[in-house]
Amino acid sequence: MGKGVIYDQEMMGLINLLSRITHARIKDCFKEEDTLYCIVEKGDIGKAIGKEGINIKKLCQLTNKKIRMVEFGETAIKMVKNFIYPLVSEEIKEEDGAVKIIGADKKTKSLLIGRDGKNLKLINKAVNRFYDIEIKVI
Repeated sequence: MGKGVIYDQEMMGLINLLSRITHARIKDCFKEEDTLYCIVEKGDIGKAIGKEGINIKKLCQLTNKKIRMVEFGETAIKMVKNFIYPLVSEEIKEEDGAVKIIGADKKTKSLLIGRDGKNLKLINKAVNRFYDIEIKVI
C-alpha cells in the first residue's frame, strides 16, 4: 500500500471489495470528492477493469461512486503517464527534483491543470503517495 498512509475501516472494506471482485492486486486506494481512485499492481490493469469494463460497472453500482483504475508505475514519470491517461503530453521529464509535464497543446495543458489547479493537485496527491516529487505542468 502507499507510503505512510493509514486507511480507515471504510477504505479497508472498499479495498477488500475491489480485490475480491477484480482479482487484481490493489496497491493503493483513495477517495477524492465522489471518485474512488484505485492503484493496481503493474500488469493487473486489464484484470481490474474486466472484459468490456464489467468489473468497473459492477463496482460503481455497488459503491455508488465513480471508480478510476490506474496502473502503478515503477518510476514517477511512468506513474504520471498512467495517471493522466488518456491525455497525451508532448514530453514528461524529471529535472530539478520535479516531474515536468509539457502539454502538447493549450487544451491538453488546461485539462492537465484543471479549474483552480484541481487536476494538478490530484496528480500530485496520487504520485506523492509513492514518490516524493513535485509535479508541474509547463
